[in-house]
Amino acid sequence: MNRFYRKYRAVGNWINIFLMITVLLPMLALSYYNHPSPADDYCYIDTVFRFGWLEAMNYYYSGWTGRYFGIFLNHSNPLLFHSITGFKVLPVLLLLAVIFSLYSLFRHLTPTLSRMAHIGFAGVVFFLYVLKMPSMAEAFYWMASFVTFTIPSIFTLFWIVLVLRWYRQDTQPAKILLGSLSGFLVFAVIGSGEATLLTIMLLIAAWWVYRLIYFRTVDGFMIAMLLVSLVSCYFYFSAPGNSARIGGNPLGGNIPFSVISSFKKLAYLVYDWVFRTPLIFFSVAWLVVLSRLSNGARNYFSIPVWYAVLLFIGILAAQLFPNYYGVGIDPSPRIINCVYFFFLIGWFYVIGVVFHYLKKRKIDYFHFTVVRYGALYAILVVSIVLSFWRSPNIRLIFSDLLRGKAAAFDKEMFERYAMLRNSKEDIVYLPLIQSKPLSIFVDDDIKANPNHWWNRCLAGYYGKKAIYMKKTEGEQK
Repeated sequence: MNRFYRKYRAVGNWINIFLMITVLLPMLALSYYNHPSPADDYCYIDTVFRFGWLEAMNYYYSGWTGRYFGIFLNHSNPLLFHSITGFKVLPVLLLLAVIFSLYSLFRHLTPTLSRMAHIGFAGVVFFLYVLKMPSMAEAFYWMASFVTFTIPSIFTLFWIVLVLRWYRQDTQPAKILLGSLSGFLVFAVIGSGEATLLTIMLLIAAWWVYRLIYFRTVDGFMIAMLLVSLVSCYFYFSAPGNSARIGGNPLGGNIPFSVISSFKKLAYLVYDWVFRTPLIFFSVAWLVVLSRLSNGARNYFSIPVWYAVLLFIGILAAQLFPNYYGVGIDPSPRIINCVYFFFLIGWFYVIGVVFHYLKKRKIDYFHFTVVRYGALYAILVVSIVLSFWRSPNIRLIFSDLLRGKAAAFDKEMFERYAMLRNSKEDIVYLPLIQSKPLSIFVDDDIKANPNHWWNRCLAGYYGKKAIYMKKTEGEQK
């Protein structure tokens, strides 16, 4: 039986890695066709060119948002160096960073498993994420979006890893280094966006309370993290520009409405994620892996079930809350991307906590025979194939690549750059982009109104007085 399990796990690891590769490789290929978006990407650098780097950041901090770290990243995007290539490299780095952050987290949570198992587990989460995420373009290809959600999500996972490592260190220099890096990540996450701000705050508070109640210790390290988070929140919430983003909708600022809406939306999303993906079957496979770990190897899952579940639900609802409270409307796809990412990680962690709780109390429902292993394998493979075939994201990825839409988009964009650079006139007429690979392109282009923000930013970046949308042949007639 043990030999069959080892063979099952080895084959399963390779299947998991293969699943990751099936979605990762085409997404890496799509990065080659990525370009800066007229929506926001040019505006940040146009402001830099007009006012200077520091003053441009102050302009956004004072007039639009308190996301100080996001402001820093956006105002340092590759357009600052007139580089289009940078927008093709950034998605590659981001995709690899997501996988590495997942790998690092699982490696620290289950240290007795092999590296292949950790890579495979990261592959499963990444595969499930791509299957159902609302917007790939906003998660990995549109810089104005991914600096607010994807990057701080990655930093949050790295923060957890650094904290776990800090508690295992014996030397003071190593603790100082890890503590400093942890503090920086807290500062960066809080300064990136509201969803991850609440996430990291809840994690720090929950960690401190857990250590206080169950270890009877006033954890100095977590107190330091709390202090860093409070200082960071001060910088965030004291920004004069925050008022510009709040109050545009009468439902904004309504706490009861925001709380109720957050939980209602979360319930709807969770149902979709659990029952319209292969998540349940992967969860059973995860139970098989957990059943082979010793109690000591499951040490990081030994927290109270109620505490883990409460924190899990609280983080997900908290990520939805700012949108309802700030503007009173349903969250955008980029916010749901973030919620789904943490849902997947939290889901597998909570299963580990529940399993560990039952095993410690000698409650064991997880006996797998050879027949059951085979049945699980077969069901899992069938569910993966069906989900892969039905996923709109998978179809979109391969359609944009294989049908040439991404390549056509790339060509159109370079033609647009040539028109802007070569034109001797102050006023330029540009055609709308016809090929729109929605896997990498957020459907927001220049507008008919030359005074629209996107038109003005693009014109300013290229030193033009105005940019007009060229009429189509039908309109000209």
